[in-house]
Amino acid sequence: MPYYLGPMRSVPDWRPSRSRSVIEELRVAEAERPHRVLLRWRGGQATVAEFADTARCVANGLRSVGVRPGDRVAVLAANSERFIALWYGIYLAGAVEVPVNADLRGSMLDHVLGDSDPAFVLAEPDFIERVRAVARPGLRVIEVQNALLEAWRGAPTIEYADPRPGDLATIMYTSGTTGPSKGVMLSHGYYVNLGHVWRMVQRFDDADVLYFILPLFHIDSHVVFAASLEAEATFSLVPRFSASRFWDDVAEFRATWFLAVGFMVAAVARQPSPERGRTTLRRGVAAPIPAEAYEFFEDRLGIPLYEIYGQTEADGVTWSTPERRRRGSAGWPCAGFEVAILGPEGEILPPRTHGEIAYRPATAHMMLQGYWRREAATVQSFRGLWFHSGDLGYLDEDGFLWFVGRMRDVLRRRGENISAFELEATVRAAAGIAECAAVPVRDALGGEDEVKLFLALDGASSFDPAAFFRYCHQNLARFAVPRYVEIVEASLFVRSAGTGSIQKHLLPAQNGPTTIDRLVVEGSV
Repeated sequence: MPYYLGPMRSVPDWRPSRSRSVIEELRVAEAERPHRVLLRWRGGQATVAEFADTARCVANGLRSVGVRPGDRVAVLAANSERFIALWYGIYLAGAVEVPVNADLRGSMLDHVLGDSDPAFVLAEPDFIERVRAVARPGLRVIEVQNALLEAWRGAPTIEYADPRPGDLATIMYTSGTTGPSKGVMLSHGYYVNLGHVWRMVQRFDDADVLYFILPLFHIDSHVVFAASLEAEATFSLVPRFSASRFWDDVAEFRATWFLAVGFMVAAVARQPSPERGRTTLRRGVAAPIPAEAYEFFEDRLGIPLYEIYGQTEADGVTWSTPERRRRGSAGWPCAGFEVAILGPEGEILPPRTHGEIAYRPATAHMMLQGYWRREAATVQSFRGLWFHSGDLGYLDEDGFLWFVGRMRDVLRRRGENISAFELEATVRAAAGIAECAAVPVRDALGGEDEVKLFLALDGASSFDPAAFFRYCHQNLARFAVPRYVEIVEASLFVRSAGTGSIQKHLLPAQNGPTTIDRLVVEGSV
């Protein structure tokens, strides 16, 4: 008998199809609670009115330099309160935001900027040279700093955009699978509806201070900020995650909730911590959650951890909830999605049978609109009236989702997805490299991946490990730099007859005596 779990709306006050944009949410919040603290960072804070005023200042400035409604505006910045104001300023100017991963450089950065084809790039000083190195002729690059924002306060006031829920807000790039990274098209209503889901499932209210330690260029930041705006909660942020500062930040912000990825909660579990009941922290969300993190946060400190399954395409498909949860599972579809496990022909599989995780929303503006300039990929992902995630998992008899792994060629390290396709293309351009294959090696910290490369050299070259790793640092995102390298003969690579792709499952699964460890080469261990 076909099996799937439909949307069981146990979450109180779930209301589908909320017809608002994020700009309307901000406008309502400013009218009703202008003096409420919305943002907090180390050493500073901003009320709703102050944040809205900064966003309008950005919009005025963007229009004054030539940004027009519908233009795409890329943003390359570090975590800061300024970054969030840039999002909303772009929306108020009627433009489309393209947040860029701050670790990208070289060919990967060139791909995102070339594919999104922005009219302008807003880059903080630390990123200017990186952008200019790959910028195409005619692309305008604006250096963003506090002095510029102050100057923009004098720009003429514009007629601010009033987008509809279905209007495009953001193109956010997610890791490529069989090709380069794709731009996920997200609407204004997506943030409002998914933010509402996060608020209701996690029960945010005006007593909550949300501690955000992930990068702001990711999807979670946009959705959690929208949730905090609706819930009258305070969104607190830090420049970057630090396990050693975690509890100090919690104390400074008086945080009640946090969001993390697996390696982060594992790292915090190894730090000195407050005694049980001596912290303001009341709950957290993470994925995946290692067993040691459950033991540390829940068993030792009494702080529940809730796991989630989601993607940039739909940020919050299944949830663990206070009333219904199971350690190790990614939760259940409690708020607006149907979930099924599909076989190779699109058939719905029975419980405990591994297959592709697929889902669909119960209402509009809950998922991506499609992939930017990739109609074929969009159609392929939505085939058979289900969105095909590319992830492997199963549902148990009680409807809990269990994530097994990735069907596609994507590695995951320190909370970041890495396209093996893009990584390998960059490495092949290094001197002396004839062919390469990237594979994951299991990391004991957090249950995620370290990156290993199998390299085949061209006939005339010797291999200099230090020089090779320097090349990787110069041309790859920090999280994509490989930990391990193994030099092999090209004959070790067995290729598929049809596509010519390397059959990576036939490569040695374990490191051997000839494996080169980057940390040893660089003197880090």
